[in-house]
Amino acid sequence: MAKSKTTHKPHRRPRSEIDRNYFFGDVFIKTGVAVAVALGMVTLYTPFTIRDAVDDGMFGYLAVMGVFAGAGLFLFLYGRHLRKEATHWEFD
Repeated sequence: MAKSKTTHKPHRRPRSEIDRNYFFGDVFIKTGVAVAVALGMVTLYTPFTIRDAVDDGMFGYLAVMGVFAGAGLFLFLYGRHLRKEATHWEFD
């Protein structure tokens, strides 16, 4: 019996989708890094440690720092995902 050949051709996405994913991926990566740098500068500027903040009951400060850290990390990782999607070929 002869083997049937299956040819896998890459699924081409529209150029506008690729450009959009690449652009927004780059923007989100840079935004995530900028948030991380800003948080690092705020952390260096504050003259206390996290243990001192917990002891003094500064839970609002810790919550704000945590939310911004989470948002920065999410933006960075989502940007990486979009950039990978823009430069990766999908095979069906």
